[in-house]
Amino acid sequence: MRTQLIDNLVRADLHVHTALSPCADSDMRPLQMLLTAEQHAVAVLGVVDHSTARNAWAVFDVAEAFDVRVFAGLEVESAEGVHILALFDTVETAMAMDGFVAEHLPDLANRAEFFGEQLLLDGLGHVLGLDPRLLATAVDLSIEEIADRTAALGGMSFPAHIDRQAYGLISVLGFVPPGLQVDGFELSRHTSPADARRQWPQLAGLPLLTSSDAHLIEDIGAAATWISSDLAAAPLSAREWGQALAAELVARGFSDS
Repeated sequence: MRTQLIDNLVRADLHVHTALSPCADSDMRPLQMLLTAEQHAVAVLGVVDHSTARNAWAVFDVAEAFDVRVFAGLEVESAEGVHILALFDTVETAMAMDGFVAEHLPDLANRAEFFGEQLLLDGLGHVLGLDPRLLATAVDLSIEEIADRTAALGGMSFPAHIDRQAYGLISVLGFVPPGLQVDGFELSRHTSPADARRQWPQLAGLPLLTSSDAHLIEDIGAAATWISSDLAAAPLSAREWGQALAAELVARGFSDS
């Protein structure tokens, strides 16, 4: 892949928002996002929006024109107040998860003047409409229920920015639920895996990754996880890819300083 840089490793940024997220900039549109990812040497991109995957089809529609592997899905806020990423490799599975989450969203309207607009886009970035629902809110599902449904649909999941005070697994719950069926645990750009393991010994032996949580074009790839180029290109389903990523990250974790 052209994105390969050093020692057979490439960069994966698995947490990037489109303009459908009310907190994201209106420039976060498929072509611009994928072009920026390619320019920033991001080999694998995870595209999510709060509580919905309604822009996933637009991203998949143009992804083949770029040297970037794409997974797409949702960032869901659980009933406990924890954010978790659910990523898929097809529009159909992403939208199946979208439908499941929609059934558990509160019946509230977005206030664009306060929270921001929620733009529904096509692959070229044309605005097709607005999602009128309040998306940046919690569903009435536990983190376990979200992770289990993601896995059942063939996706991979990661509790998001677990080191953050707001919506992070560690600060909200104080522990990692035993038996939680996820493929890894995402850190914000402010905490390295080695530092996280020192600060929270319960993370020892768990797969830790870093993502940008980009809401602005220039932030795509600002933080990323180094993975093998073989994994980046591996012909695996999203579920299989997440499991392979977890194995690679755990193996690397034993050599973290």
